[in-house]
Amino acid sequence: MSQRYQSANAVLLCVREKLALAHEAKPEEMLDSVVALLSGGRGYQWTGIYLAVEDFSVRQAASGPAPASVSLGDVRSEIVVPIKLGIRTLGLIVAETGRAGAGQERVLLQQVAKLVARYLTTNRSKQLLRKTRERVRAEANAERPHKSPQSARPEARKAAAGETIPR
Repeated sequence: MSQRYQSANAVLLCVREKLALAHEAKPEEMLDSVVALLSGGRGYQWTGIYLAVEDFSVRQAASGPAPASVSLGDVRSEIVVPIKLGIRTLGLIVAETGRAGAGQERVLLQQVAKLVARYLTTNRSKQLLRKTRERVRAEANAERPHKSPQSARPEARKAAAGETIPR
C-alpha cells in the first residue's frame, strides 16, 4: 500500500473517526493506529506517542518506524506536543518531518493531542495508563536491590527475632 500525502484536515478527520471507534480495539492498538495515520497521511519520517508516568519521566507507548540516519544536508524538524487534560500532562506526541516550517504540523499535532487526551480518559483507556505506570514501577523495582526492612535499634531487631536481651 503506497502512502499519499493528505491535508491536515483529512488526517484530523481520520484520527477523529478512528478514536470514535474506540470500543472496537485495544487502547494500544488505537494509539498505534493514530501513529500510522499521522506518519502515513503527513509523510513524517518518524512519529511516536508517549505516555507520562507520575514522576514526569515519559515512557514509549506506541511509535512508528525507528528514525532513519540523517545526512547533514537533510532538513529535519522535530515537533513535540504535550497531550494535556487541563493542567495534567498525560503524554507527548513527537513527530519528525522533512519539511521546513512546521507551523501547520504543530497545529495539527495539537489538535490530535486534544483528541488523544479525551480518548485516554475513557474507562477502557485508563487501563492502558494504569498498566503503563505498573510496568514502569516494576521495571524500576527490578533495577533496585531489595533490602528487608530493619529497625534502627539493634535491641528491637533481636527482640523481633525472639532473642533475649541481657539487661
